[in-house]
Amino acid sequence: MQLKDRTILITGGTSGIGKELVAHLAPVNKTVIVIATNLVKLGELKSKYGNVVTYQCSLAKKLEVEETIGDIVERYKDLTVVVNNAGIQMTPMFHEKEFSFDSINTEVTVNLTAQIWISALALGHFLNLEAPAAYINVTSGLGLYPKKNSAVYCATKAGLLNFTRSFRYQLENTSIKVHAAILPLVDTPMTEGRGKGKISARKAASEIINGVEKGKDDIYVGKTKLMPTLSRISPTLMATVMKGA
Repeated sequence: MQLKDRTILITGGTSGIGKELVAHLAPVNKTVIVIATNLVKLGELKSKYGNVVTYQCSLAKKLEVEETIGDIVERYKDLTVVVNNAGIQMTPMFHEKEFSFDSINTEVTVNLTAQIWISALALGHFLNLEAPAAYINVTSGLGLYPKKNSAVYCATKAGLLNFTRSFRYQLENTSIKVHAAILPLVDTPMTEGRGKGKISARKAASEIINGVEKGKDDIYVGKTKLMPTLSRISPTLMATVMKGA
């Protein structure tokens, strides 16, 4: 599928990878719809790109997600691509004083439940299209091998990857493609001050788009391209490396 001359929905499009996806896709597509919470940053995107439409919506709130996606599929009959990109990451470990019990539900909802909500809410629209459609779910190598901290984040990314693959099986006899973008550590505001050897958000966005256009189901980005091979050679080594990521 070529990501050109389409109407595309991107969650979390005001920062990091999402912002770079907008930068890549807005110039070559009809309409790019961005869902995010920061109204100021949404306004900046609208000012920069004449074909960007914005929705302020908290993915942690089911009713807001239902109303927003309902409005989008009603207004934009030519919507053919949904990019579930938004995500948050809490870094404290459970035994540390900075850990917040209340953060568990928010992190699970934003990173996993909302992606499933959106996929379900857009499905009827996609099934009624005559043109091919696609979901692109942005997950992580941490969904394959977790690290020591951010346990909830790792769990949500594992959940999103498995949901994506199962959802793909369900739709394999339709014209709807379901892609998983499996990311390494990316240089974004979320990862500021953490880790080394990060790939740029611009590079990550470019590789995601390239993978979709090449028809890859699972798109391994950057260093994660090594994960399938290293996992076969020594899953124990792979787990040890990722533990300290």
